[in-house]
Amino acid sequence: MKNLILMVCFLFILFFGLLLYHDLSPVQAQVAWNRSTTANVTVSGFLGAIIVIHNPVNFTVPGTSGLQPATALNVKRNADNLPYITINTTTDTNVNYTIYMNASDLTDGIGHSIPVNNLRVNATCDGAPKPTLKTLSTGLVEVCDDPGISKWGSANVYFYLDVPAGQYNNTYYGDIWIYINSSQAWNNRTWYGPNNTTAAIKKYIEWDWVDTPISFGTTNPGYPYNATPGAGWPGNISNGAATNVYVDIYLNGTDLIEQTNPTLIIGITNISYSNATALQYWPNSTRTLSYDLPPSSTKGDFVNWGMVPNRTDKMSWWNITIPGGQPGGTYVGTVNGKLVDAGTDPTP
Repeated sequence: MKNLILMVCFLFILFFGLLLYHDLSPVQAQVAWNRSTTANVTVSGFLGAIIVIHNPVNFTVPGTSGLQPATALNVKRNADNLPYITINTTTDTNVNYTIYMNASDLTDGIGHSIPVNNLRVNATCDGAPKPTLKTLSTGLVEVCDDPGISKWGSANVYFYLDVPAGQYNNTYYGDIWIYINSSQAWNNRTWYGPNNTTAAIKKYIEWDWVDTPISFGTTNPGYPYNATPGAGWPGNISNGAATNVYVDIYLNGTDLIEQTNPTLIIGITNISYSNATALQYWPNSTRTLSYDLPPSSTKGDFVNWGMVPNRTDKMSWWNITIPGGQPGGTYVGTVNGKLVDAGTDPTP
């Protein structure tokens, strides 16, 4: 009997345990609902650092002594022979941007300069040519305008230099700045190239004869004759605007030879010239024409023919003495002028 009572109790407990488990299991499933939230971030516009390659901006042609004065649109000529610099940015740039540039005068450190507005540029921006030449200045100049450069694009900027007439022969250096900007970025960037623009200017002498050829007209033997007015009376030696050194002036020449009979000559010693500065001063001083130039510097044929600046004319007044008994005919010779850097030897 006792065992029966225990079995009944066990079954009762088991029944109610199973019933309780069944009733509680749906409640546990209800507390397992999925829940979610949001995540957000704002990425600001950003310009990475400027990268510049194919610099410096050097206008001196490799293997030469420099540029000639009074020339325009001399192209950038680095050793790599590329006429441009390439501008782009690091890969953390995430917006389009516009490129600006400014520059300084080019100076040689001893008081001579090439003005900044002698520098001009144009560009290819993201593959799109911008052919219009823009003059650089100390203020910012827009090089690549709208739509600008794409975030991972680049620009090739071409440089040109005008060399003023008479520019002193030396090497010149200038600075350039590159600035990029975007309305979509919180920052901007500047690249500075000190002494990045260079140009060597070579010694250059530009001169010409004015009021020549030297003509003595029709003459008679045994008499001296002045040259024809406007054709050697006077014959000006013009030291041009492009010359960038002080010069000494020398002349030499040849005998005059009869055109149909070369055995007939009028010797060179029959020809003379004066350095008079005006007709009323002729003959201030005279020299006999010579075959050869001096072997070393005499600082010019006359005192006032030495250390002559550019943009200066020097008059030469010509006279010939026809020897007595000189056979008739047309005699022709050559007069050579040579202008050299002041103080240097006229004969190589």
